[in-house]
Amino acid sequence: MNTKRLILSPQDRGGIGKSFVATLLYDYLTEAKVKIKTFDLDHANSTFKRLVPEAEFIHTDVDADKLAVLDRLVSALETVDTVLVDNRATGGSKLLKYIEDSRLTELQEDLEFDLVFVVIAVDDRDAISQAADVLDEYGKRVHWLVAKNYRDSTELTLFDNSDTRKRLRDFGAIEVEVPCLSEVTKNQLQQFNLTVGNGRSSEKLHRLDQSRCVRFHAYMQNQFDTARTLLAP
Repeated sequence: MNTKRLILSPQDRGGIGKSFVATLLYDYLTEAKVKIKTFDLDHANSTFKRLVPEAEFIHTDVDADKLAVLDRLVSALETVDTVLVDNRATGGSKLLKYIEDSRLTELQEDLEFDLVFVVIAVDDRDAISQAADVLDEYGKRVHWLVAKNYRDSTELTLFDNSDTRKRLRDFGAIEVEVPCLSEVTKNQLQQFNLTVGNGRSSEKLHRLDQSRCVRFHAYMQNQFDTARTLLAP
C-alpha cells in the first residue's frame, strides 16, 4: 500500500451512521497518533464538525462544474498522512463524480495515496444496493472497509446473506463491527458535542455514561486494529 490514505464513505443513503462511524475512526486515528486532517461535507447538519471542531467544512451543494472545491481533500495529503471525510446524505454521487472527473483512482500511485471506501452495512435494501453499485464501478481500484452497524438490531441478516457482502470479501474488504451504544449515552454525546473517545472523561457526562464510552471505545479500538493497514501508513 502507499504511504497516505484518503478515507471516505461513498454511499448516498442517509441515516445509516456515516457520521457516527467517521467520529469513531477519528477517535481511533488520533489516539494512534496518526497525522490526520478531517473534512465535513454535510452543509445541512454538519454533525461531524460539531463533534470534531477542527474538521474543515467544504460546501458541496454546487453544480458539477464546481466540484473541484474538493481538491482540498487531495491537497491536504501534502501535509498529513490520512485525510478523513464525512460525507452528507445524498452526497455520495457528487463525491464519486469528483473522483471520476479527477481520475483519482488512476492518480493513487503518482500521488502516493490509497483511496479507502467505508461501506456502512445495515439491513436496508437501498443501502446494500448502493454499495453494490459502487462496488460494480470501483472493484479493485480502491480498498474497502465495511462497518457493520448493529445500532438497530443484533443481526444484519439481509447484508450477511447478500451477494454484495460476498463480493466485498472477494475484493479483500475488512469488516469491523459497530455495536449498539446506549441511546441515553448517545443522546448525551450529541447534546454536549462529544465523540465517544472524548466522552470517556468528560465532566459533562454522568459517570455511567463515561463508563459506557470507555467500554465502547475499547471495543472499537480492537475492531479498527484489525484494519490498521487500511487506515494508516
